[in-house]
Amino acid sequence: MKLAIILAILLILIGGCSTVQDLPSEPTIKTTHTILEIHELVLNEQDLQQLGIEGNETNCKTEEQTAFDLSMVQYSVCSYIISNLNDTQVIIELKKFTNSSELENAYQYESSHLYSVEGLISENDYGDQSRFRVSNEHDYGGQYNDPNVYYYHLWICKDLYLIHITSIGRSKEAVDYIAKIGRRILSKYE
Repeated sequence: MKLAIILAILLILIGGCSTVQDLPSEPTIKTTHTILEIHELVLNEQDLQQLGIEGNETNCKTEEQTAFDLSMVQYSVCSYIISNLNDTQVIIELKKFTNSSELENAYQYESSHLYSVEGLISENDYGDQSRFRVSNEHDYGGQYNDPNVYYYHLWICKDLYLIHITSIGRSKEAVDYIAKIGRRILSKYE
């Protein structure tokens, strides 16, 4: 009996280690689509100058965080100033997820959680699953916001990334800067 078991194990090992010649297959189409690393999406000095934003790469912090499914997420947050708009502050958050379902869950939660539809500026103008909005009194807690302060938010999903650009300031013109920042980050994929 022991001999039969040993022979069966040996046959499994030998059979599992044998090679099978692959049959010729159809030619495959290779794509050049690459997923960037998180540091490649951060605005560099040239980007900041062209956008009219003050700051540099030291205004960014990158780390890993735990996602909803306990997988690791690369996370980068950068803080800048638009001085010619009464020192409007801009925060750029970049999150790289390990799978698309985590990205989808985070996007749905962050971009719609506690916000009313009244502040919606656009949807899908920056690719599928993008939302651009401004603060509104009908947002959760919006009645407590200073009506002379504008909070703009732009969420963009690209590959495994969730890009969130937000600003706080007293200038309505910040909307144009947020749009340009979003387009600049997306241009890094080209």
